[in-house]
Amino acid sequence: MPGNLAPTPKNKLTIDHSVSPEGTPTLVCRGRITMETAIQFRSEVKSLSPQHTLLLADLSGVDSVDSSGLGSVLGTYISAKADGCDLMLVNVHPHVKDLLNITHLNRAFEGG
Repeated sequence: MPGNLAPTPKNKLTIDHSVSPEGTPTLVCRGRITMETAIQFRSEVKSLSPQHTLLLADLSGVDSVDSSGLGSVLGTYISAKADGCDLMLVNVHPHVKDLLNITHLNRAFEGG
């Protein structure tokens, strides 16, 4: 049945846009960043990075990132840098923060 093809909640990612009073765009992400959803994250960043020098990704609602998702987030970070935009992860969920600390990627994504 076609209804069975809908993504399951565990593989879902929603991204809302907000803008700080200073004009910095923020992607408010909820769900999981996986092989299936990472392209959505990359697409959202790519649509904004050429017009901005700073882009925030609020990951307070992202409780899981798999290895493919982590690789894609890193690739997205590099791509944004090439556009002259710093992609910074903020409000990182503790589970994801642990992963970033273990892989030593926290320094790049969190600016220090």
